[in-house]
Amino acid sequence: MLASLLLVAALQAQAPDTSLENAIALVRSDVRANKATIIGRALALPDSESQVFWPLYREFEAETAKLWDERLKLVRDYVAAYDTLSDARAREFVQRAFDIDEQRVKLNRSTYKAMSKKLPGKTVAHFFQVDGFLNRVIELKVVSALPEVRR
Repeated sequence: MLASLLLVAALQAQAPDTSLENAIALVRSDVRANKATIIGRALALPDSESQVFWPLYREFEAETAKLWDERLKLVRDYVAAYDTLSDARAREFVQRAFDIDEQRVKLNRSTYKAMSKKLPGKTVAHFFQVDGFLNRVIELKVVSALPEVRR
């Protein structure tokens, strides 16, 4: 919880720039780079669990980065089409967002299964709690910079 509060404080301390490019830079820079540190501090794993957890986490985070790249491409495509957005294109964007969300759930379930075979249940639950919080903070920063769909 302390790590989560520190992250929120760090995000609030940034200049109040809500531009999309600033939000995208956030996803690609410090928060993602510091995510492992924040998770490590929050979990405070003993060495025996740490040796099992970190290789699984690195694999998970590599796949997560690919999903973020897909989401950021979707965001950029949406912004590029914003002024001429048709109903059909709006539906396409929503479907792409759903597809990315489904891939994320599939990745979470797969990682959960792998971690659950080798780590205590509370450790796995704590990881997904912290990871989920961090992802929501990052996503909120990006979404808050997007223009609302006009009818």
